[in-house]
Amino acid sequence: MQIIEIREPGEFEVSEDTVVGIDFGTTNSLIAISKDYNSQIIKMSDGSELVPSVICVMEEKIGVNNYDAKKYIRSIKRLLAKSSEEIKNTPNLMTLASDLDLSAAVPRVKIGKNYLSLPEVASEIFKYLKSEAELSLDCKLKKAVVSVPAYFDDNARGQVLFAARLAGLEVIRLISEPTAAAYAYGLNQQQEGAYLVYDLGGGTFDVSILNMRTGVLQVVATGGDNMLGGDDIDILLAHYMASQMDIEINSEIIFLAKKAKEDLSSRDSIEIIYEDNKLAISRNEFEELVLPVVEKTVKVAKDTLYDADNIDLDGIILVGGSTRMPLISDLLTKSFKTEIYSDQDPDKIVALGAALQAENLSAKPKSLLIDVLSLSVGLEVYGGIAEKIILRNTPIPFSITQEFTTHSDNQTGMQFHIVQGEREMAKDCRSLARFELNGIPLAKAGKGRVEVVFAIDADGILSVTAREAITGKIHAIEVKPSYGMSEEEVFHALKIAYENVAKDHKERLLVEAKERAYSLITGLEKAIEETPWLLTENEKIKIDKAISSLQKAVILDNQEDILIKIDGLNSLATVFIQKHLDKGVDMHLKGMHINEIK
Repeated sequence: MQIIEIREPGEFEVSEDTVVGIDFGTTNSLIAISKDYNSQIIKMSDGSELVPSVICVMEEKIGVNNYDAKKYIRSIKRLLAKSSEEIKNTPNLMTLASDLDLSAAVPRVKIGKNYLSLPEVASEIFKYLKSEAELSLDCKLKKAVVSVPAYFDDNARGQVLFAARLAGLEVIRLISEPTAAAYAYGLNQQQEGAYLVYDLGGGTFDVSILNMRTGVLQVVATGGDNMLGGDDIDILLAHYMASQMDIEINSEIIFLAKKAKEDLSSRDSIEIIYEDNKLAISRNEFEELVLPVVEKTVKVAKDTLYDADNIDLDGIILVGGSTRMPLISDLLTKSFKTEIYSDQDPDKIVALGAALQAENLSAKPKSLLIDVLSLSVGLEVYGGIAEKIILRNTPIPFSITQEFTTHSDNQTGMQFHIVQGEREMAKDCRSLARFELNGIPLAKAGKGRVEVVFAIDADGILSVTAREAITGKIHAIEVKPSYGMSEEEVFHALKIAYENVAKDHKERLLVEAKERAYSLITGLEKAIEETPWLLTENEKIKIDKAISSLQKAVILDNQEDILIKIDGLNSLATVFIQKHLDKGVDMHLKGMHINEIK
């Protein structure tokens, strides 16, 4: 007898090779699955699809959806890759940290006699999603595509990877949330088009400009504000309600404000009742109140489009529950005059897109996904200059090789300081890592050569490999800074860089001039020491005087004067330098057969 397996219509056939999509959200998290490019949210055993990203803290354990708990940790995603000091100095983060131990450098949670790191705590969300999905699908799950904010740096991304791994999930790709939303709308299947993804979540605001050309979906620019979200609108409305009712703001008022915001998205007016107070609010009043917040998000969106060279948009995709507010669609339509994509559930769209990408990676890919680097990465070079190696908004994955030479004679080691940022000097950039490559063979300055490979993988993790050209000695490092940067910090870094462009450029030119001066003086003094007989007494006096004059200009930090005196010293020393070089060649070739000269 032939056995025929019968399944309910629309039911997914899954196996241990099935890859799910997970939206690890600030306010809520979801898990989804896709087959034949049709994705759906996996429901929890209680029938819900959205899982609050809230960790319940009990005496001896932590978990999700435990209503007996008295302590909770909310929005843990915003705390990942932050130091205790950073949290203490950020009021918005401190409101989330009441149940964290900030006494050590790295924030942690005390459970019984043990301490857990934030990735260990965050893993509970992944564990819950995984176990509930396995119950629903009746199958073990091992692999996932996980969404992260576009501005998560390599350390924050690494902590998300670690949290998922602790839950027993292999993350085959981290996908930026705006890009996942574009996937959910099927934009990756189109041949041409440019789209702005406007993602206003509970605690964060993200913008990405996506460009589709011949099957390649590329993130060409990103922006946002890590300290701006729907929660800010709720609190703004809650303060207004409290002032109108002449009461103190509290958690219940904030909850009522959130509900009022949602109701006013579909109604012209509502009435709020709290204890003995009644308050009528119209949509017009509400929109006038929150207009400055929404206008701020539109400005960020415009700035991001400017970073993308103001390419012509084919549409705007709305993500996040707060985008249900009609005011947002109205302002975006007026500002950008393009189609608004809002027919999919903004709370679910990221998870659905992550599931589509999961199927795309586990099956034969139909399109290529490219993300971008949020801030430039480079090295500190001579004089403390930050030499940018990979520029901001470079598509990733990406790899580049550069060669560096020794700065002085018989230099046996080379120190590398990797920095991130848009400023011209390393001291003004963010330090990522330091390492040293030793064992460089003895040689004249400029003869020792080291190849340095900078590589950023598809998950945004940066690795740096230095290889000495002659011996082949290698030093490799995976750069994971001690603590990550929030979107607000990234934007602050960009703002400071833009404000200091002229000052930084001037400082860099001065440093370059001083380094030229040092190099010229050092080279001349060494040449004079090696071949003093090539100079007359009068010539030596003139060169010494010019060197002294150049040194004084260097001390006075006068760039224009330094360059003038460098030219003057070069003119004085040109004949001597040529004689010195000729003598060096003569000494090198003396006694050699012509066949030995290469």
